[in-house]
Amino acid sequence: MALTSALRLSLACLLLCSAAPKPTCDPSACTPCPEEDPEGTTTPTAAGCCPPCPPPCACPPYLESDCEMQGFASGRVPAGRSFYIDFARKLCTCHPAGDITCAPLCPPLPPACRAVGSPVADGCPRCVCYDEEEVAVPAGTVTTRGSQICTCPVHGGQLQCRAPGSEE
Repeated sequence: MALTSALRLSLACLLLCSAAPKPTCDPSACTPCPEEDPEGTTTPTAAGCCPPCPPPCACPPYLESDCEMQGFASGRVPAGRSFYIDFARKLCTCHPAGDITCAPLCPPLPPACRAVGSPVADGCPRCVCYDEEEVAVPAGTVTTRGSQICTCPVHGGQLQCRAPGSEE
């Protein structure tokens, strides 16, 4: 009889416990991962339904100085953060899996480019023409050299100059 009562009591507990409302997970209640945690060990709470913070990426030795110059002195970049390399011609990003990938920011050069240079401050190579002083003129532009009007063809190469009002 005592066994039957204990079984009934256990069954009642199981039924009541399973009938209790389960807590719902609200992802908007998760706190963002802190950037001050260089080891990535902090886990957001909110009733345990938030995902753990992804680990930061370790800067490879050849990128350590770039990482340090851009504020990642510990040599670790938080997941989702980016930094520039190669005179800001490439953007490197730390991914949640812990790897760093870098992508060029400069547009690709056309295959028909006849001369290549960096005529603008962004440092990206472009099709150009060079004048007598070896100054790079961007392809597809018109400029003046003394009293002449000069045009650089769209694929670069030789700067083509003429006197104003003369026919080509």
